[in-house]
Amino acid sequence: MTSLTFTRLRQRYTEDTYPGGPGAAPALARALEHIGWRAVREPTPEELSGHLALLLDSCVHEHRDVMALTHGIAMALRDTGPLLDGGLPPVEAYYPAAEELLRRYVADDGAGQSAPLSFL
Repeated sequence: MTSLTFTRLRQRYTEDTYPGGPGAAPALARALEHIGWRAVREPTPEELSGHLALLLDSCVHEHRDVMALTHGIAMALRDTGPLLDGGLPPVEAYYPAAEELLRRYVADDGAGQSAPLSFL
């Protein structure tokens, strides 16, 4: 993942988590929606975003490794996603989704807070 630096990720996270800020979870939930997570149904983007915010916090305040964060997010997506054939693909299969989620998180301006389209 060459387009996302730790410095930019830390800056975004710091902006979200300043005292009185919205926290990282709302923007992470919107990023999950952008990658199509709403179709999974359970857990919801709002539920999963709380877990991802903890992974992000650990990256920013502890290991400072964007690739380790990407791996952690990919693992969370794999472990909480649907089992289509009774098996799990390798974590690496979820790297593109994890990378896109992080790009969407960093670029999120909060303007896309409208409800997602539903065909139900």
